[in-house]
Amino acid sequence: MLSYIDPILFPDEILVIELTKNRYVYPIYKNGSSGLFEKAVAILNSDAIRNLTNIEVFLREPFERYVSGVQTYLRYNHDLNRETALSFIEEFLFLNRHFALQFHWLVNLQRFVNKDILITFSSMGELDNALGETWNALTRDQTLVDRFEENNKLHFYLQLDKILYEDFIGKTVTFKNIMVHIHTFYPVLYEEVIERSRDLCAVLD
Repeated sequence: MLSYIDPILFPDEILVIELTKNRYVYPIYKNGSSGLFEKAVAILNSDAIRNLTNIEVFLREPFERYVSGVQTYLRYNHDLNRETALSFIEEFLFLNRHFALQFHWLVNLQRFVNKDILITFSSMGELDNALGETWNALTRDQTLVDRFEENNKLHFYLQLDKILYEDFIGKTVTFKNIMVHIHTFYPVLYEEVIERSRDLCAVLD
């Protein structure tokens, strides 16, 4: 690992559920994952995950999810000084999987599945139908909303999730399709985030 944060954001295991017969879902924190696990008929092992040809991912509006994730992190780590914790989060953005990018989750998924697996993106509204009940988000902490609305660095990175949310919900694509789409239509973002990471990793080859 290049940094200690890598295995936190990109852990060496993933969980995929079979929600109903032959309907496989990759749950993401803050996207109804608790309800999905409660309704699952099975949790797949690594061999089964590797053999999947199609998987479903529920996407949430990026900024709303980020604030909710930070709120959850602060609640779980109530022993931390709130202002100090928020200062670190404002500086480093992604310190925990509850508010890591949904794009980060997809990157990690690719480590464990067939590279040509088809990913179907569904909205949180469709999650209600999948669970047979209404998914309820926590009431947002308005002080966090106000604070992170002003963070331009955060909004730059959140573009990756906005692309997923705005361009891919209702579609079935490969991860490569997503990368080509970002490269083609969002070249500055691609160069700054994805190409920079590739250049760094290429040094290790």
